Amino acid sequence: MMKYTTYILTLGFLISCAALQAETLQAEAPLPIWAAKNLDGQPVRIAVPAPKAPRFAHLSWNKVQRTPKGTVILAYTAGTFHGNDGGGSPAVSRSTDGGRTFSEPQIIREFGPGLDYTQSGNQALGIDENGNLVLLAMAFTADTTSHIFGWRSEDDGVTWKPVDTSALGPNKTGSVFGDIVSVEGQGLMVLGHYRQGSKPYNRGIWLSTSQDQGRTWSPARRISDVHAAEPVLVQTTSGRLLGFFRSRGDKTLGGRQYVGVSDDQGATWKTELSVLDSKDNTRSRLAAPFAVENPNNKGETLVLTTERGKVGETRGRIWLWRGDAQKLDWKRERVLLEFPHIRGDANDDFGYPWLLHLEGNRWLMYYYHGPKKGANPLWVTEVKL
Repeated sequence: MMKYTTYILTLGFLISCAALQAETLQAEAPLPIWAAKNLDGQPVRIAVPAPKAPRFAHLSWNKVQRTPKGTVILAYTAGTFHGNDGGGSPAVSRSTDGGRTFSEPQIIREFGPGLDYTQSGNQALGIDENGNLVLLAMAFTADTTSHIFGWRSEDDGVTWKPVDTSALGPNKTGSVFGDIVSVEGQGLMVLGHYRQGSKPYNRGIWLSTSQDQGRTWSPARRISDVHAAEPVLVQTTSGRLLGFFRSRGDKTLGGRQYVGVSDDQGATWKTELSVLDSKDNTRSRLAAPFAVENPNNKGETLVLTTERGKVGETRGRIWLWRGDAQKLDWKRERVLLEFPHIRGDANDDFGYPWLLHLEGNRWLMYYYHGPKKGANPLWVTEVKL
């Protein structure tokens, strides 16, 4: 903990610098007519443009972290589309100016047709107790085979070295997702969901830990047998662990989220269906969840839900919810972002918002938006929560 104190002090200064820089951000001109609308009136802009070469032009499934040195790291999938045979590969971009500009995509490991796996999917990103970056990414071929790969960076995301994930695959888990969290007594912790082709389970939520800053990972342990995916792990100030899981399989649920709770550092979990749902689940469904503890109100959890489905003049919305981590009483507050519905427009693939705190109630929200196949950039906008 003492090691990290210096980092925290430095980080406080850097966050302030980043926040001041963010005030100068302006919308790119001209924006396409299909660009999302921030309902607070703040501009949206492209954070990482789609590369010109089609091989890695489709960017999606982004995660974000700020290192103790103030570098903003975006991790995401880059391919031709994000589906089987899409050639999606884990990639990162760095920003040393508070998120104003990012480096071009750095492909960490290539997947695609003819390679060991045809597609990389979801990822998990975190920072160890020494301030180093840890990245995990799943790779798969249809519903037949999958594995979890991992890397560490000790130079602020410039270079990445593989880690030992042999306990997680092949065909032992499936997908990994969300933030990698440091939990007292457990080391680093991450969640994922099982996929078809994995044994002995092909359904449910799994947990893995690392006692050596992400260099090796423990065998997965199933913490819930619900049919769900894309689990987000949140650790609250009280030490309570929360997991937010998107339901799947049951069309009547439409992505309504389960919430798992652990009060013993992840040893045992209780999972129940939550109120986190579409405004009208007969017309829209939820995509991947996001949640984080509010640094300005300890014990309060901020949740973002992404609705996909035409309602009025929109084809999707990102909602903000607030709730007490002990009471689990989330309330829908307001829409942060709307994705316009334009007849004939093919830019209907969007979502996976991830928040990065600036200062006070100011946050940057990263997301992807574009066509299902082809060039698809990563976007960012400022929100006040």
